[in-house]
Amino acid sequence: MAKAFLIGGTPRVGKTSLTLRFLKEKPILATSTDAVRYMIRQIIKESDKPDLFHLGKYTSNDPARQVYLRNHPSEVISIQNRESAIVWHSVKDLIESNLADGFDVLIEGIAVLPEFVKQLTCDYMAVFLGNQSDQHLKTILHTARKNDTDWMHNLDDQTIEAFATFNKAFSKYIQNEAGEHGLRYIEIHDDNFEHDIGQALKVLLNLRDSNLIHCAKY
Repeated sequence: MAKAFLIGGTPRVGKTSLTLRFLKEKPILATSTDAVRYMIRQIIKESDKPDLFHLGKYTSNDPARQVYLRNHPSEVISIQNRESAIVWHSVKDLIESNLADGFDVLIEGIAVLPEFVKQLTCDYMAVFLGNQSDQHLKTILHTARKNDTDWMHNLDDQTIEAFATFNKAFSKYIQNEAGEHGLRYIEIHDDNFEHDIGQALKVLLNLRDSNLIHCAKY
């Protein structure tokens, strides 16, 4: 029976790295919720679904939004989750259509939230990643500055610092939600990145160490 493999977690934490390592072990159809969100934004007007466009305004060098990200991360998480709820409808359809055709599928992205995953009525494996270290800011800054194609490359240090503050709070939120729903959360450490990603890979590939929900009827 076909399965869905799901990787959730915060931005800049290693979801793409885990996806690439997984696909080397098990080449299957894969996509990101970012790609799905981009597609939806091309066909939906902001006036119809403002929650789908609101969060993107925080990834700019706007002092007011820097302050909001830094001081009100829980409110930004709520904004993020409202956007994710819109994206998840299309993600769920994508998962179900591929599984119905007998194809395994991997989905990674911010919109893969524990509460959404638990609503799936199909075979799936899921893991969630986060990084709650104060040192993670240095990693984000270093990565953004060294790569001119990085989407954060042109953001100033204050914006990236505010983003890192939000990311830490979001990681804690993901950890709590995963625990509440009986799903696996793995803390990613910058100084032990490869090992931690390897542990997450084992969760996805090894049934004994993973969450497997079996459908009685698809």
